[in-house]
Amino acid sequence: MKKIFLSLTILFLVFSLSACFKKEAEEVVSTPKVEGTVETGLVLDVTEKNDQTVETTPGDVLYLKLVGEANSNRQWTVTSPTSGDFLLLKDHQVIGLTDPEVLGGQFTDEWWLKIENKGEFDLQFSYGEPNKKAEKIFKAKVISQ
Repeated sequence: MKKIFLSLTILFLVFSLSACFKKEAEEVVSTPKVEGTVETGLVLDVTEKNDQTVETTPGDVLYLKLVGEANSNRQWTVTSPTSGDFLLLKDHQVIGLTDPEVLGGQFTDEWWLKIENKGEFDLQFSYGEPNKKAEKIFKAKVISQ
């Protein structure tokens, strides 16, 4: 009986110690992945800056709120920049597009765009029906220094 108890105790210790060593070996230390330029903490509302120049620095976030008619088959689309590494889309929210009662027959299209690099570019959005000429245009010249 003592041999069985001793054998079980040794077996238990072996499994316990091997589990401890295995846990240490499997532990992985990871650092948070930072995508793009580090944010400055500054959010610039460019909603009222149509046909104007906006000065920024890399890491700033541009906020743009565009309004349209709900249930009209019209939408806001990005027309510039369509390539390059100037911007990173942080967030995009559309409110009231399918429910015209939410905002009295309108919808809002909100964009948060982080400036990634220095340079100059046009930020342009067009409003209208897909594959037709734009009915409205929002355009701002962005200078990032």
